[in-house]
Amino acid sequence: MRSTLADELSRYPREPLTRTPTPLHQLVHAGARLGMDLHLKRDDLTDLALGGDKPRKLEYEVARARATGATVLVTCGSAQSNHARLTTAAARRVGLKATVVLSNDERRTFQGNLLAVYLMGADVRFADVDDHWEIEGHAERVCDELRSAGETPYYIPVSGSTPLSCLGYVRAGLELAEQLAASGLTPAAVYTPFGTGGIFAGTLTALRELDIDCPVVGISVNGDAEQCQANLDNWWTAISALLDRDPDRPRGATEIHDEFVGRAYGDATEACLDAILLMGETEGILLDPVYSGKVFAALCAHRHEGRWPADQTVVMLHSGGAPALFAYEAELRAHLTKRGIDLP
Repeated sequence: MRSTLADELSRYPREPLTRTPTPLHQLVHAGARLGMDLHLKRDDLTDLALGGDKPRKLEYEVARARATGATVLVTCGSAQSNHARLTTAAARRVGLKATVVLSNDERRTFQGNLLAVYLMGADVRFADVDDHWEIEGHAERVCDELRSAGETPYYIPVSGSTPLSCLGYVRAGLELAEQLAASGLTPAAVYTPFGTGGIFAGTLTALRELDIDCPVVGISVNGDAEQCQANLDNWWTAISALLDRDPDRPRGATEIHDEFVGRAYGDATEACLDAILLMGETEGILLDPVYSGKVFAALCAHRHEGRWPADQTVVMLHSGGAPALFAYEAELRAHLTKRGIDLP
């Protein structure tokens, strides 16, 4: 008899870093505004250092880091990187040091995620890069410096996505499937962010294993659809190898949309800001301008185009990131004013 995904996952050491399962909430008021049955998987409510998706990924990487005798976790990202915040927190949770290499970008303000990494005592380095994703070379050179200084660095790539860390979202997908079954829900679609693609690929793996065949819809926050598809292909193959699954098995319906990115990674588009306001004023839930705001903007746009009628259930994964809101004060103030809201 073929092993289950849970059996295969149990073969990989995992360092518990956060509280799961996260809730699956029906959004009654936002759903009523949109005319649909909307549910939100609340990975913003993981409890490590203001929450978000990264602890699920980091549980596997931190376990490997400790097994290899690491003394410091090293990672990289934008100046307002959620991943840098949560990698720093994970390091501190298990008694390791943390070094984060951040892009010297327009969000380098002592707010949000950047403030958090300093509060947790990270060694913060800044690098000038033309593209957010070029920063990994700088981080690798910092690892060399740390080795020369007698440390044992363990490097975790930008966004925390590796074949091993993707297992965190296989677990999350199994968790979601169990919640759907317990609630008697059959989703018409599941929406996730698509950055490096780890969340999307891991979730897709679990849902298909359990014969949940609805479209899984990925909303790109940085790359074009072609690049995202290449990432998905890589992760699908790598996850399949780790879990002893045939990489050529059917994936079912998938969609990747790149039209909501805006000018570049981290661009707070008008549609994204409207989506943040809609979620906030109907549900009291904060989305972020980089990931979850764009996912919800896409979902709203698709609903307005006529997809997902009221008798169909749609699930969105909230990957967290609200601390970054504070670094977008100027854009948010201008947008609130534009929408007729009086501000002090």
